[in-house]
Amino acid sequence: MLTYALVKHIWNAPLQNGTGYFFGIEVPAGFYEGAGRRWMTGYHATVASLYTVWAVALGAIVVTRRWQMTPLWAGGFALLFVPAMFAFQAWTRHRLGVNPPVRPVALALETRRLSDYISWPMEALAVALVALSWWLLLRHAGAHFDWLTPAILSWAALGMIPGKMAMVRLSFPLPAERTEEHYRFQDAARRYWIRLSGIMFEWFMVVVLFGGALMHALSPMRPAPVWRWVVLACSFAVWGYGIIVMFRGMREMKAMSVDLRPAGSWRTPFRRATLMMSSSRPYLIWFAIWFGGILAFILYPLCKARF
Repeated sequence: MLTYALVKHIWNAPLQNGTGYFFGIEVPAGFYEGAGRRWMTGYHATVASLYTVWAVALGAIVVTRRWQMTPLWAGGFALLFVPAMFAFQAWTRHRLGVNPPVRPVALALETRRLSDYISWPMEALAVALVALSWWLLLRHAGAHFDWLTPAILSWAALGMIPGKMAMVRLSFPLPAERTEEHYRFQDAARRYWIRLSGIMFEWFMVVVLFGGALMHALSPMRPAPVWRWVVLACSFAVWGYGIIVMFRGMREMKAMSVDLRPAGSWRTPFRRATLMMSSSRPYLIWFAIWFGGILAFILYPLCKARF
């Protein structure tokens, strides 16, 4: 499925708005015959490097037969791929979007409620499963149990709750022309990212954490192979569903925005229009804390061992 995503959607993502744009930034005619070639080469090299890491990690799991690491491999790739793509787009906008045209802006008067985008019963269930997982681990995990993995999974899963709240609040300016279409596209994109992140970064982590805790509770000394495969199957069921949601969302977003001017290709009379997710300070603060915490969990053992 990830290979299909690479061929169908990711490889030519900078051209999603046509040859007049590069990742939503308006470029001059003939751009892809000149400087655009270097930009596309850099983008392709970035994507190829990320997929190489993905393939090497999968190969290591197959060679060592450490199948229990497969869910962490899948989740880890998502945690690596998404920030890398956003970083590349941010760098592109910094270098190419120097002087975008100024356009009049419209104002949306509707108030967005968190409950219109977030299912609080499902969030409560996620929190309850994380708490139950830790209760099971504290009761049944052995003295030499590695607590780092459940800590990372818990942080990544529960941290998505305030992240989705920040996604509800963030937005980018609406142009005065075709305002209603731009508003519907923004709202659809917001719902898409909230749903996708909830599946791929919250429920996937919750299922892996709860499955591992339940496995230790049922077989404290040495988990039976059958339980490992059950946990793997459940984890990849969630992951596969997330991939399906991603493909459908990509097609929907492309269909809705095919003839709309991208947000990053213009600026308002007051400030420059940017990526929706980079235009909200609360969102950026949340992401820095959430992703920084994950990096801290990963790097702490390495620093501890070194010093």
